[in-house]
Amino acid sequence: MNTDSDMMLVTALIRPHMEGHVVRMLHDLPDFPGFTLTETRGQGRGRGQGGAYVSSEFDLTYHQFLELRLVCRSELADEISGRIASAAWTGRKGDGVVFITPIHSFARIREIGKRPEKSND
Repeated sequence: MNTDSDMMLVTALIRPHMEGHVVRMLHDLPDFPGFTLTETRGQGRGRGQGGAYVSSEFDLTYHQFLELRLVCRSELADEISGRIASAAWTGRKGDGVVFITPIHSFARIREIGKRPEKSND
């Protein structure tokens, strides 16, 4: 298990139609880190289209996003987050966000896990 602080989690919320641009950019990286992509929804600072939105309990409006998460070496995190932002950029409000979080520990299950031994009981 890696307990050094040399790994970072890059998280990006991007517009769904920009998925192809972002994934192709990640595939072009010399050290492709792998990623997880999840459909998600939420509200940004403006709460709705145009920024003047008042919700009721029956009328909630959410924006659809894809949440991309990847773990990489800390020296690559700024470059990768910048490339994600460039690939996902449309220039319009609601393009999304990218943030980097330190990873306390990281391990691949196949490398540390063991199958339990069968008992003869």
